[in-house]
Amino acid sequence: MTSAQRPLLIAHRYGNKLHLIDEATDAAADAIEIDVWFHRGQLEVGHDKTLGPIPLRWDRWSLALGRNRPLTLPQVLSRFPQHIEPMLDLKGTDPRLPTAIRALLTQHFTGRPYMVSSQNWDALEHFLDDPNARVVRSAGSTRALHLLQDQFADWPGAGGGLNHKLIAPGEIEALRHHTNLVLTWTVNTLPLAHQLTAAGVTGLITDNLEVIRAIRAQHPDKPSSE
Repeated sequence: MTSAQRPLLIAHRYGNKLHLIDEATDAAADAIEIDVWFHRGQLEVGHDKTLGPIPLRWDRWSLALGRNRPLTLPQVLSRFPQHIEPMLDLKGTDPRLPTAIRALLTQHFTGRPYMVSSQNWDALEHFLDDPNARVVRSAGSTRALHLLQDQFADWPGAGGGLNHKLIAPGEIEALRHHTNLVLTWTVNTLPLAHQLTAAGVTGLITDNLEVIRAIRAQHPDKPSSE
């Protein structure tokens, strides 16, 4: 991995808790991912899913009472340092979600760059005309990856994100013909980070801040995707 190839370093889900934003900032992440839902008439932050009116929140490995007041996107964005790019990962299918985010960013985040990603690609269309947005269509399955490859011409300027397990020989090279923003998740070891970067990936999404620190120590310059 050469200096010119330093990937964008994204702290996965570290925007879902205020203290984790501070930890990712200290590790010198380029961007911090935030999971955003439209729930109860507001933009709530967190990876946990809700059970509608039932006061429970759940994720794959956890179940918790949902009576505690959730973090909201305005609270989270107010914590972000100027030099850290938020990556808003849109969750759920509520059609009010992208509109509410655009309204919030226009009012309180004007002129600052951000990324927006989702596996619900329809929601991302609301951000294509925003010059401050880097739009990333996420592919979590082989079928979605094939659709991503087929439809790049319809989304000029958009990037792609994919599970690293979907990557086969030549996949990244093919994507790079269409975009300079190719992200992959979840990259939690340094050998895997080096392997994916050598294959042409321009951004790494990781749970492991030590991966970010190690790559930053080797290559403190700006990432190749900027």
